[in-house]
Amino acid sequence: MKLKQVLLSAAIGFALAQSAVAADLSRGDQKFLKKAAENGMLEIQASQLAAQKAQHPEVKKFAEMMIKDHTEADKELKALAQSKGVELPTELKGGKKRQLNKLNDLEGPKFDEEYADEIAVDAHKEAVDLFEDAADDAEDADVKAFAAKLLPALKQHLELGERLEDMIDDADDRRAPPAVPGTGMGTTPAQPGTTPGSMGGGTTGGSMMSPQPAQKPAQ
Repeated sequence: MKLKQVLLSAAIGFALAQSAVAADLSRGDQKFLKKAAENGMLEIQASQLAAQKAQHPEVKKFAEMMIKDHTEADKELKALAQSKGVELPTELKGGKKRQLNKLNDLEGPKFDEEYADEIAVDAHKEAVDLFEDAADDAEDADVKAFAAKLLPALKQHLELGERLEDMIDDADDRRAPPAVPGTGMGTTPAQPGTTPGSMGGGTTGGSMMSPQPAQKPAQ
């Protein structure tokens, strides 16, 4: 009985100590850590879907990079939150959960387009804004340093995501049938055998990471 009381007292003391640490963190800093965790979860889970479902090879490449980078960042975030006594969310809810469900319901080029728009670009714009604010305004020195450390990588992700979005949009334009003048109606169906999302004539073109140089015209 005495052992149980000792253990209970220790547990209560630990919980109170954690609460005291969290109370030392400003409400804004706590909110940042929780929102950063939500954003990271969405990036990782959406990118895991993309690694399985995407058709365009550059979407898969981008998704694999996101899984690696955001998983590493998530480990740092969890360690920081634990040291500050902040409990992070463990599952997606609300709008981010709906985003993930919508992606899960899509297939083919529609999936690639939605992932590029909503995750590669929009989610990273949100993350950059969030981390910029924390890097400038966070009150806790550790939280401030964490935000400043990850911000350059998030900006790079956004730049690559915007390039990916442009690539997918260009691929969609090439798949669309030509319009009949004066009607806006396409008449030429997509040719069988063309690789969805491919660059130029059904074969995968230049990489998003290393664009191919322009070819000189034949003399």
